[in-house]
Formats: sequence, C-alpha cells, structure tokens
Amino acid sequence: MRSVKKILWSCAVLAVVCGCTKLETPPNKNQPSGDGTGVYKVVAHRGGYQECARPDCSISSLKYAIMLRCFASECDIVLTGDNDVLVAHPQSGYLVNGLEPFDHTVAEIRAAGTLANGEPVPTLRDFIRVLQDPELNPHGMRLWLDVKRLTKNGEEIDVNHSINACYRACEIIKEMKAQSLCEFLIPTGGSIFDVVRDKVIDEYRINLAWMTCTHPDNYGKAWAQLSYDKIFGDNTAYGPMDYISAGVPLSVYNVDDDETMDAVIPYYPKLKAIFTNYPSKLIQKLRAQGYAD
Repeated sequence: MRSVKKILWSCAVLAVVCGCTKLETPPNKNQPSGDGTGVYKVVAHRGGYQECARPDCSISSLKYAIMLRCFASECDIVLTGDNDVLVAHPQSGYLVNGLEPFDHTVAEIRAAGTLANGEPVPTLRDFIRVLQDPELNPHGMRLWLDVKRLTKNGEEIDVNHSINACYRACEIIKEMKAQSLCEFLIPTGGSIFDVVRDKVIDEYRINLAWMTCTHPDNYGKAWAQLSYDKIFGDNTAYGPMDYISAGVPLSVYNVDDDETMDAVIPYYPKLKAIFTNYPSKLIQKLRAQGYAD
C-alpha cells in the first residue's frame, strides 16, 4: 500500500512540476488579484488623479488607487532615448517635461523638472516595485499600461516609438517577473495592435486590450476596452452584450458621471472592469447598489 501511495504521490508531484514549467497564454477573464478579497472591478484612469488631486501617472496617484482597492490603475508609457520606459502622459501629444522622450535619457528628462508634488518622473520599474511590495499593495492591484500613440500637431510620429515602447515594457515586466500584475491597452487603429498582439500575448504571456470598436471576431485573444459612447450611445454598431455573448471580455471607459455609471453598473458582474476618472465615486455607487461589499 505504501508503494502505491508513493507512486501516486510521485505522479502528483510530476504533474505539478510539469504544470508549472508549461506557460499557458493567460486568460483574458477577470482573475482574483492578490488574495482575491476586497478588490473592485474598477480601473482608475491615471490613478484617479482628477478625483484625488494628485499628479497623474505618479506614485502618489498609484497609491491612491491601491488604497481604494481598485482592480487596476491605468498609466501611460513612453520609450526613452536610453531604452527605458517612463510612466508619463505626453504633453502636446509627444513631450515629457518639454522634451521628446525618444531622443532623451531618463536622467535628462528628470533634470528638466519634477511632478507637481515633487516626485521625479517615474519609470515603469518604479511602478512595478510598488505593486510587488505586499505591504504597499496588499490586494495585488494591477497596472494597465496605455501604449501611447505619439502625435505632433495632429500628425502621428513614427509608430515604431510606440511599438518599441510596448516591447521594451514587456522585457522589463518579464525581467521583474511581473506578468500577473501588468496588462496593456493598445490604441485605436491597427498600426500598433496588428504588430504587437500575438507577441505580447503568446511570447510574453501578458494580457492585452484593443480600444477599437469592431466585430467581436477581430480581437483574437485580446479583450475589448471600449468607450462608453461607442457601445452605449444611440447609434452604436455593437452593444455590450454583443461582446459578452461572444466571449470577448469587455471593459468600458470613461465612466465618470452619474448617467454613465448608472447605465454601466448593471453590467458590472459580466464586465472585466469599469474604467473611470472617479474610482471612489464609482465604488460608492457599486456598494450602494449591492454589487460590492
């Protein structure tokens, strides 16, 4: 009997080891974060900076979203001239601290100025270190990385800046073993999405969303991150149930006022997340309507 138990135990160990060494493409379904308790399916746009009055894309606003127990905090990323990734919302469509990030180093950009609260412009590594600290991020909040399409005077600057920012971010995330804490948002149009989708999902094992409103069949393994007006407006080609029924995970942005929140909240159980500039306000509504503890 002991021999049989020993064999069964050995097989179980082997199965676990094999299962751990085989990387599977992560499902784009909403997964529990951290210990899986007390997390709201709410994503704070740039850390909810409009609500908390802290600089957008700052460590301070990131911690605000963590404090609210959001599912994720969104931030913008750009590639620097020294092949690093900054967390920053480009000014005038392409500038960080008045400089073109792709032509300057992190040190040069930081020397040009600080955020309004005195913080240096953060790197992606800075953000990930906060998320990986169990004391700072006890519920395992994630990061949604918006791969910015850089524009100057309304014209797109070399799209390779955005594609390379996405790939470099993937390398940093993999190096820091933070795949479970990071997901990407890809802007509308196919110039970035068509290039990066399969590599990000299949090679780096990181979830990815596309912000183009199109037929559910066009997303592949990606999820749909769509604006409220595109799927809840009066003249929409597709509604939320078209994606949900087709098995395409759906998140909705920007859900900011009473009207949009009240329209989207009934779909909350079926959505991947609700994306907002006012996460605390949304969470209070969710709790009042019995959708969250």
